[in-house]
Amino acid sequence: MAINMNNISYWTLLKTRPQYRLLWFAQVVSMLGDWFGTIASIILVNRLATSGLAISILFLARGLPYFLFGPIAGVVADRFNRKVVLVTADIMQTLVGFAFLLVIATESLLLLYLLTAVQFCLSSFFEPARAAILPNLVQGEQELLLANTLSSTTWSAMLALGAAVGGFATALFGVEMALIANALTFIVSAVLISQIQGTERPTPLSDQPSQSGYLDFIDGLKYVWQNPRIGVYALVKGLAQVGSVDAMFTLYAASVFVIGTDGAITLGILYMAFGVGAVLGPVIGNTFSDNSDRFFQRWILYGFVMLPVGWIAFSIAPTLGLAAIAIAIRAMGGSINWTYSNVQLQTHVPDNFLGRVFALDFSFFTLCYTIAVLATGFFEDFLYLSPREISLAFGIGALPVTLIWLVVMRWQQIPLTQQATAAD
Repeated sequence: MAINMNNISYWTLLKTRPQYRLLWFAQVVSMLGDWFGTIASIILVNRLATSGLAISILFLARGLPYFLFGPIAGVVADRFNRKVVLVTADIMQTLVGFAFLLVIATESLLLLYLLTAVQFCLSSFFEPARAAILPNLVQGEQELLLANTLSSTTWSAMLALGAAVGGFATALFGVEMALIANALTFIVSAVLISQIQGTERPTPLSDQPSQSGYLDFIDGLKYVWQNPRIGVYALVKGLAQVGSVDAMFTLYAASVFVIGTDGAITLGILYMAFGVGAVLGPVIGNTFSDNSDRFFQRWILYGFVMLPVGWIAFSIAPTLGLAAIAIAIRAMGGSINWTYSNVQLQTHVPDNFLGRVFALDFSFFTLCYTIAVLATGFFEDFLYLSPREISLAFGIGALPVTLIWLVVMRWQQIPLTQQATAAD
């Protein structure tokens, strides 16, 4: 779907920017496989364990590596050729992807957790490098906004398509097929990214090119500290993580709306609805965009408002269809916040700091994600709350976050400069 913005469309962007097109095609293929792997992993946990804490551990294994390795990954993205980082991560994830077949043979939950952690350790190096390389593949703020929106909506569309296809295909053909499909997509992604041209090594990190990675990381922290009005956008994704969508979908598929073997069809429908909502959020927002800082601040506020609305509606939905609509609203808010915080960071952060700033961004996001996952397991196993009660608690918990962003908006009355001064 081509949305025109000042005579620029998504189709025009893909047609005229071949290097970005390669990155985008790689994203399409890789993310389609990701959702096959996600549904397969959830089903394996439901088969091998019954505790709510078991599914929480799975998502901890997916999220915690970003927090632990994010700072290192940011330094790597700023120190080395980002294309090489991306291709290397894809190749190694291919090997790990095929190793997941051993989980079925051994019926080992511990092995599933271990392989998941290894895969997402590798992914933690991929994401900051991908976000940091993107501004070098397009030109101007309009194209940057379109590229980020397209990347975000692609994630969402692949969530909808991959979850729906993955859920039904897994129900029909089994978990093994889903795991093999996931592994193969990493190979295709690596081939596509390897063809990207003109992505030389980033500019030197500092006046001391031989300094340690630790000092490089400290430089990144100094940059965020000395530019707080820009750095605050690195907190947006994390603040939106009040409640774990993945964990809640698993609980709803297991005990609230159980359709298909092991709830596979329910998972597919809920993830599909989430993907549709995530597509609509920034696409609708872009129709009102004037590319001003005020626009992005205001729409991030709208995104925060949608979070409690979606969670509370999800908690009281009497049917799977209404639950899907509610979670689509929740997804619209999260996608708006993700996309527009990315645009602000990519617009205002100097290129030689982008990798580290995005690594901090992802690290804070995964820390909050980890807390949300742990909270889900704690609420179920220790407070004995039902899935609906947990969803309601998340909706109430999301209300203060909206107030926090209102305070931030008042603090940010003066427009940001086009490019902030780098840290000393």
